[in-house]
Amino acid sequence: MTATPELTPVRAALAKHPGVILESLARQHGVPYQAALACLPEDMQTQVPGSCFGDAMADLADWGDLVVIVHTEDLVMEVKGPLPSGRFGSGFYNLEAEMGLSGHIRAERCGAVAFVRRPFMGKDSVSVQFLNQEGGCMFKVFVGRDAEGRLKPEQVERWEQLRTRLAATRSA
Repeated sequence: MTATPELTPVRAALAKHPGVILESLARQHGVPYQAALACLPEDMQTQVPGSCFGDAMADLADWGDLVVIVHTEDLVMEVKGPLPSGRFGSGFYNLEAEMGLSGHIRAERCGAVAFVRRPFMGKDSVSVQFLNQEGGCMFKVFVGRDAEGRLKPEQVERWEQLRTRLAATRSA
């Protein structure tokens, strides 16, 4: 991929500090979040079509405790626990939970699903990120950590399997 002039400083910033907060970097350089994400080295991010939304969400619902993050200009909200299963209906993907995380997601607005593994705050982080059609981040689902702060290896393995499976649909 050839660097376009507007992304050259983004790539330079990421080369110097790969763990920078991508939302801040994108805002600072006036580019969509997805463009900043795509500037990460290929081994740190894989993007698949938004049509993979349902498959990704169904798989994630079986992983155990995760961290769901919604990051806007005004807040960073984190919910720790299992991602509930969901179903499509009335124009939404409806999270089916009586307690904890619940809600309704406009799945048709998902333009891409990104699998991201990169350093953040001195630790390895692994996530599945859902991007909207304008290149913004809808929400992120991070692999959980054990009591010592280590990534849960069974979830990292599930992440690898899901990434590999969905990335195969991109070239099919």
